[in-house]
Amino acid sequence: MSGAAPASAQDAYPNRYVRIITNAGLGSSPDVLARIIADELSSLWRQQVIVENNSAGGGIVAVQRAADAAPDGYTLLVASASAFTVLPIRQERAPITIGTHLKPVAFLGASPMAFAVSPKLGVASIKELVALSRSEPDRIFYAANQTGSLPHMSGEYFKSLTGASLTFVPYRGAADGLSSVLSGQTSLIIENYLAIKGAIQSGELILLAFSAQERLLNFPEVPTVAETAPGFLAIGWAALMAPIGVPDDIVNKVHTDIRRIFDQPSVRQRLIALGTYPAFPSTAELANFIEREQAQWKPIIRSILAVGAPAKEADRPSSPRQ
Repeated sequence: MSGAAPASAQDAYPNRYVRIITNAGLGSSPDVLARIIADELSSLWRQQVIVENNSAGGGIVAVQRAADAAPDGYTLLVASASAFTVLPIRQERAPITIGTHLKPVAFLGASPMAFAVSPKLGVASIKELVALSRSEPDRIFYAANQTGSLPHMSGEYFKSLTGASLTFVPYRGAADGLSSVLSGQTSLIIENYLAIKGAIQSGELILLAFSAQERLLNFPEVPTVAETAPGFLAIGWAALMAPIGVPDDIVNKVHTDIRRIFDQPSVRQRLIALGTYPAFPSTAELANFIEREQAQWKPIIRSILAVGAPAKEADRPSSPRQ
């Protein structure tokens, strides 16, 4: 008996259900990623992994709940890029930071923004979109997921680079924004490809461009925004986080098991088909990546927010505008 060692936290974990909180709305890329991960982990661990959506406060509520959770590994966070690039600037009085409140567990994938329009708008390229918006400044309303989200910041950044005249209309989630374009309330949407894939494939939306650095391998015919607006780059991404204080052996186990999931060709192909491109840096590399993203977006976001307040819910067009 003297040779027996107590079970480590990694050996015992998980012995009950695990909750993943996400700051994204239903149907968004981080939400779908979280549910893919939850399903795969449930099978691997033989314990239920549930997903809880909470996009209140632009995502700050979900991040705060995860940061305040017991550091036992049974509450995790899947957060989109805006949680670490936009929220720390917009919520400087109550920041949630990596290394102080949360610790990185795994990178879940990168997703460039898609710019898509209603066919009724009559444009087929980013160049035509910019030209039309300049000639008719009050005509084009664009839908994006929440004030302060990466889609919103991408739209405002695009305006600052191109001089396009676009009016931002915020929605609680990608599904609501898509509905607004399909119903004619707005005519442009900036969102992850996954959220609008069906409407593009059905011809209800025209895909103009992706916000990637170069054309995507599985969409070689679709240009990048940067081909018209040099320097434009806006990549969405999602990461899995744990409250600070979660034992390293639990973090390492989750990290390793996520990697096992991503190593499955069927999972990788599923993600790529959804417009999400998996990668798997170490936890230290992920922390460094987030720091670089914050440095890139900080001056852009501060400049955008200094221009003026974004559109309010009440400012949504009440009648169809194309």
